[in-house]
Amino acid sequence: MKYYIIILLLLLTNTLAYSQVKKVRQGKHSFTIQWITFNKSNPGNVFIKEIGDEEYSIEGEHRDAKTKDYVTIKGTFLNQGNILKFNGTIISKINHINGGQPCELKGLSIFKASGKRKYWRLQQMLNCDGQTTDYIDIFF
Repeated sequence: MKYYIIILLLLLTNTLAYSQVKKVRQGKHSFTIQWITFNKSNPGNVFIKEIGDEEYSIEGEHRDAKTKDYVTIKGTFLNQGNILKFNGTIISKINHINGGQPCELKGLSIFKASGKRKYWRLQQMLNCDGQTTDYIDIFF
């Protein structure tokens, strides 16, 4: 009997912890890569839509009309609170990085919100040139 109570308490604790994951707000969110703009007055946008239980679609871009630099994102993600498990494609093209050629990241990637940050940051930060760090962020 003692073991049944322990198992029940563990199951209840796991269920409560899972149900406390905060839903991601659907709709328009700011989206940035640091090479285009450092200020928040001109971010790009992504659109997020819930498509299942803690599963969302995401699509959008951040572009610079003058330089033609850009980052795009399209795919889905699973919400795990401060971690988003993204599956899809992210393409960035910055004129002074990677010989000006697009850098494409396909498949599973992780975005994470740390500390008091108000955004999830892509954790695979190394550009295709193998030297440059890209900060790609999705704001709450």
